[in-house]
Amino acid sequence: MMELLLAMALAGQQPERTLPLAEVKQADPLVLAPKVLPVETAERITGGWVRRYWMPGQVYRALFWEQSQPERDGICARRVHVVSAGNPSAPGNLDDPEMVLTVSDLGSGMQYGPSHPEPATETRCAELTGYIGGSEGQVDGQLKTLTRLTEAMRLAAGTDDLPFALECDPQESATACNDPRRALAELPLDKLLSVRPSRHLPPRNASTPPGPRLFVQTGAPRNWNAAEVEFDTSGPGARSWIVTLTGDEQVETVRLRSAMIIRH
Repeated sequence: MMELLLAMALAGQQPERTLPLAEVKQADPLVLAPKVLPVETAERITGGWVRRYWMPGQVYRALFWEQSQPERDGICARRVHVVSAGNPSAPGNLDDPEMVLTVSDLGSGMQYGPSHPEPATETRCAELTGYIGGSEGQVDGQLKTLTRLTEAMRLAAGTDDLPFALECDPQESATACNDPRRALAELPLDKLLSVRPSRHLPPRNASTPPGPRLFVQTGAPRNWNAAEVEFDTSGPGARSWIVTLTGDEQVETVRLRSAMIIRH
């Protein structure tokens, strides 16, 4: 979620708006939308969520999304809007339905999700629950990674030899890596959290000068040849998959890591 918020352009200053706690806490997003979004935007909302943020006071975030549409082969996209409603000075354990919360627009942006194993159609896009926020300057790399990942999953679901190396790190799990190929084929795309492209540096060898090595970006298009894909908790053991893909023209290595991650 932080990735999404950082990718959004901040909205312009608006006159102060308020709502009572009772209209925000556990609200139906479709009911709340007309109260916190411009009329023309609220009319396009098809879903969302409202969650309390555990920080001082009573603070809630609401994420609203518009209808999802096919973006490219295998990828769906939807426009989202984020709003905050809070009273940071209120007692955190006070449950007064008349408490006044100040509403603030945090911004708007795009989310993307893979339609695998089906094509990206309007019907399929409307069903998806695994979306990531597009990060400015990295969207092309993120979408390329999603395409690479789902192709690797498709190949892993088959019976032919894989054209890439497949590694698995169970991280103290007794069973996570019993069948890495199946684990890759069945990654929980509905639990997708983030995609972070990067530039993979090859191992140092005798011809590599000593000292730190940095990837310096020039004016040329970014050439992301590695990425880390993170999933939320899924399956037995309350563990999360973290998948690293590397390779230039095609995927050369897929590394699965089963991690115990505590998220707040």
